[in-house]
Amino acid sequence: MFQQLDQSITLALNGSDSLFWDNLMMCVTNTFSWSLIIIMLLVIFFRNNYVRDAFIILLTIGLMIFVADRLCSGFVKPMVARWRPTQDPEIMYLIDIVDGYRGGRFGFFSGHACNTFCMATFLSLLFRYKAVTFTLYFWSATTTFTRLYLGVHYFGDVTVGLIVGCLIGWGFYYIYDKVMQRLQSSRLTSDQFTPTGYKKRDMNLFLAVVYFNYICVLLVSMIKGVG
Repeated sequence: MFQQLDQSITLALNGSDSLFWDNLMMCVTNTFSWSLIIIMLLVIFFRNNYVRDAFIILLTIGLMIFVADRLCSGFVKPMVARWRPTQDPEIMYLIDIVDGYRGGRFGFFSGHACNTFCMATFLSLLFRYKAVTFTLYFWSATTTFTRLYLGVHYFGDVTVGLIVGCLIGWGFYYIYDKVMQRLQSSRLTSDQFTPTGYKKRDMNLFLAVVYFNYICVLLVSMIKGVG
């Protein structure tokens, strides 16, 4: 019953007859498309922290992504061995394939969903700025949706991935926070800073960069569609 429901939801969300949407989903799912945002995050980390603290943040994020990736791709996927929709003999011929992209053999659970939601959770707790929190989860949700559109994950794959990602993000922030308390790292507080000491001006700049990046992705997709 659950398998059939999962297949039905996945097929309903998979693909379209639009070249524009195909191009857009391929752009959004590509990590390289978000390089500008990664650069902006590095700027924020080093502008709002001592160098030591900025490197601790980067180390924490690096370990978090490593753990999330190894848990998903190195342990759960080969152990569960659930076919991706694009590889599943039951429905693979019903899936709308975009640019010949099928992904690897197994898809449970979604690494994209896990990685993006653990990043969104960690950064939301780190910054504590409502507009940024909304934007980070919006980014995670759109990136995760591309995996359904492209047919490389079942709905259940991404649902479990986002739950695990949120838990990993929360867990690593908890560890990071305890470490920073022991190091007694001080933070500035005023109406110009978030509760965790990040400049609101930098948070607004980050928002501008994220949505500018979305506009660029949209334009690239439109140009490819015309071409």
